[in-house]
Amino acid sequence: MQKLINKGNIKVISAFDVEEKKLIDFYGKVFEPRMKYLPECWKWLSRSDFYQNRIPLVIENGGQVIAHNSMIPFFISLEGELHTAAWFIDFKILDEYRQQGLGNILIEESVKLPDCCLAFCNEKSIGVVKKIGWIEGFNAFQHFNFIYPFNHPMFERKLPGLVRKILNITTYSFFFVFYTINSYSKNLYKLEKLTNENFAEFYKNFKNKSENIECFTTPVRDTEFVEWRILNSPNRDKYFLYECENFSAIVLINNNHGSYIDILWVSDNSNKLEIRKMVATLGLYGLKNKIAYIRFYTSNREVSDYLKKKNLSKIRHLRFAYFAKDKQIFEKMKKTAFNFELLDGDFEYIR
Repeated sequence: MQKLINKGNIKVISAFDVEEKKLIDFYGKVFEPRMKYLPECWKWLSRSDFYQNRIPLVIENGGQVIAHNSMIPFFISLEGELHTAAWFIDFKILDEYRQQGLGNILIEESVKLPDCCLAFCNEKSIGVVKKIGWIEGFNAFQHFNFIYPFNHPMFERKLPGLVRKILNITTYSFFFVFYTINSYSKNLYKLEKLTNENFAEFYKNFKNKSENIECFTTPVRDTEFVEWRILNSPNRDKYFLYECENFSAIVLINNNHGSYIDILWVSDNSNKLEIRKMVATLGLYGLKNKIAYIRFYTSNREVSDYLKKKNLSKIRHLRFAYFAKDKQIFEKMKKTAFNFELLDGDFEYIR
């Protein structure tokens, strides 16, 4: 049942200004599947110290949190100029308070903080942001490569275990041959736990390659960013380094949504041949370790088309949108190409 509100009584405030129990109660109502980790990591996920704990933003009504918008702030290089930017995440309004303009209020307050606003939207939120001036971009490609396809949660929910086991057996030979043909042999690559030492080498290689890549709009992977995003990540113990000659990647191996591999960050995300061989090599690893699928994200249509053709990837076209309150910055964003990876946004925590 809808509850009408008096907008004169609501407050848009930082989540840090709310009793934490009330915030967690709100999370439990709207993010129930994520309650295993969200109460412990919401401050890390929003990188709240970037804006001196002014984020996430919530709407409070009569002492109750009724709406929420968080963001992941970072610096972005837009045509060679440095700007603040933020991924808008976890935009939610309690069902009984919808259709009363609270979403517009919350977003209008949120866009006052970063220069560049970015979001991966669902079908509901894309409509909200486009109504207030955001623009949808269409080069947002999330790739899935299956290994044991019927162990994906989509099938786990629908099929009995014995049926899934039989179906996985029928596909095993195909995937084994396909990944073997396209992968590196054991002596040509390494897959090992991410350490401070091998990450330092990865970061050095990434910096050297990124200097030669012409990309107008890309996140700034400075030391503060990587310390927050990689070295202090709650999932740090699940990060691995894939490495072959002149190419490497940080991957996440996890089992909280089936067993899967996320390719978070590659040393050269324009090297489509090496990305193809990496996916195939990780596919063979997955066959030996009962991994259901691999995920990879690219903003590069050429890379995406190549992988779709050569790696038989299943592609999910994401609803990406962007905005800037400054008209000059917004015009630049409209004309440029974006360059993001799976470690950007909240992919690691949203399936």
